[in-house]
Amino acid sequence: MPLHRLRDQLSIDTATRLQSQDRAAASASTRPSTSQPQEETLWVDRYRPTRFTELIGNERVARDVMAWVKQWDWCVFGHKKGKKRPRDENETEDEYHRPEQKLLLLSGPPGLGKTTLAHVVARHAGYEVMEINASDARSGTEVEDRIRPALESGSAVGSKKPVLLVIDEIDGATGAGDNSGSFVHKLVQLTRDEPMRKRRAGQKRDPKSARPILRPIICICNDPNASALAKLRPQAMHVRLMRPADAHVVKRLRQICEQEALRADTQALSALVGVARGDLRGCLNTLQFIKARSAEVSLSMVRTATVGMKQAETTVASVLNNLFAPMSKRRVKELGLTEAEEHKYVARLSHEVDASGRESGIAVGCFAHYATLRQHDSTLTRFEKANEWLGSFDAFSAAMYGDGEFALAPYLPYTLVAFYPLFQERGAPRVERSHEDWEALQMTRANEEIYKSFSQCLRVAGSRCGGAFRHLSNQPTLQLEAAPFINRIIAPHLRPVNRQIIKPEDRAVMTRLVTLMAAMELRFLPERGEDGQLSYRLEPPIDVFVTYDGKRAADIAVSRYAVRQMVATEIEAAITRQSEVVQKDTATGKASIFNTKTVATPPEPADGTSKHPNKRAKKDVTAPVEEKVRWPWIHTRLSCVLCCAHIF
Repeated sequence: MPLHRLRDQLSIDTATRLQSQDRAAASASTRPSTSQPQEETLWVDRYRPTRFTELIGNERVARDVMAWVKQWDWCVFGHKKGKKRPRDENETEDEYHRPEQKLLLLSGPPGLGKTTLAHVVARHAGYEVMEINASDARSGTEVEDRIRPALESGSAVGSKKPVLLVIDEIDGATGAGDNSGSFVHKLVQLTRDEPMRKRRAGQKRDPKSARPILRPIICICNDPNASALAKLRPQAMHVRLMRPADAHVVKRLRQICEQEALRADTQALSALVGVARGDLRGCLNTLQFIKARSAEVSLSMVRTATVGMKQAETTVASVLNNLFAPMSKRRVKELGLTEAEEHKYVARLSHEVDASGRESGIAVGCFAHYATLRQHDSTLTRFEKANEWLGSFDAFSAAMYGDGEFALAPYLPYTLVAFYPLFQERGAPRVERSHEDWEALQMTRANEEIYKSFSQCLRVAGSRCGGAFRHLSNQPTLQLEAAPFINRIIAPHLRPVNRQIIKPEDRAVMTRLVTLMAAMELRFLPERGEDGQLSYRLEPPIDVFVTYDGKRAADIAVSRYAVRQMVATEIEAAITRQSEVVQKDTATGKASIFNTKTVATPPEPADGTSKHPNKRAKKDVTAPVEEKVRWPWIHTRLSCVLCCAHIF
């Protein structure tokens, strides 16, 4: 054999041996050492990334998280910061050189590696991770019992490294509303604790003063817009983890299949990633399930194993778009569906509606969107059927939540699936988020506040006028009877003329109007509009109940600016006169109490007769009356005895 061929053969053998050694080393570094056999270890734990190079997704997100954690180095490790970055105008200097946001909110769909990213960043930054699942620790006492002691001690039990707190699934914790004992509320209050001031010599420490938080906290959630996070969002730095490219996920799955001696083609892996929507955790669990039954991954096996898989990102908007538009060709290819299976939409859409858990929101979206479609239908048959299906949904919902008939819950999604055959159209515009229900809710709350304010005015007027208006403060009476007619009463036909030359009949109407509005605490207040024009508005604004889209009822006169100004002036004058009378009566009452002089009574007639017809005439008693000796203590004791006898 020639010498050059021997050299080539030797080079090939050496390269093959080195390549096999590299693969073995990579496999050993990827698989953590464990005493359990491989068959009992989940692939999710076995191939969990431990280095930045093993993370899949946008590298910028990982760098942003690491940059936020590194801002705590001066506070935690005492390291000086590196290159000084330009400070924002609204950024404040912290005494401990901590970042402005003491919390990091890491959000994204499930299965993308949010928790893994937090662990990798913490390990590279030199922290020991303390993980708490907020879905299990829902009460606010967990913050005081577990989180605060760990953060104040600075390190975990049995470790010398500083602790970094990771709170997983925080959107599942209780915290909506103003509940002061909720988990999220306590966590936000924990970050708002002011640093302790330095004590002087001999000064005791205030027991109520809290220690400052000197350790980073990373919160992980799926939905950053959850109501439980309303108080936490303004206090946290938000980093969103997006779905990685399917090609990167398929490449990583192929490497894992090679290490597990599992044959898989690209089409089957692409279909698996498409069904899971980039959920790497779900893909690994599915592959491990297939590996337990077969040594090869085929498209049919993937479709069989992914039946009923929980779909990620099942939001109201995505479900609405699927109800009004067919699946794209790319999505059909990802799912590996045939043409016949593509037209079987009932099971697929009903599963999506049920998985979202927002049937009422989807129904509101259908109600707001189907009427805006411009589909040709001369008889309006499809719109009539859609209205009937919405009525069925409303009837089912009322029976479920009103009468407790929850056996109808499995049939509720099918009332919304009916919109697909009626309005589905390829290339249809995407469904916009409906704001009708939110606007109606806000308007209802505003009207309730107006009713509450006006009811308080009526109660004050009732106490002032001897209960004349108290019966009108009842909510049903106020809404149905009082408010509409009061708007008509306070809007008489008056001409804007000088009050010196006003007619007597108009003056009587004006006097009655001023008296009524002053008694019911109704006022005309000046207000300058957006165009700079000055106007007088009614306070409380009960005129909104008779004004719709800027139009008033025909029998209610339009109140002019000059008339309202004149009425407002008269009301202020009437209130001033009334306050002067009250002050005068108060001063007179004080004088009659503290002065020795009493009001003189008219003398009685000399003949002993009384002016009052029902009063008897006085008798002339000329006989001397003996003076009686009074014994106060006997009288008091006798009164007590009589009272006790009357009680028993």
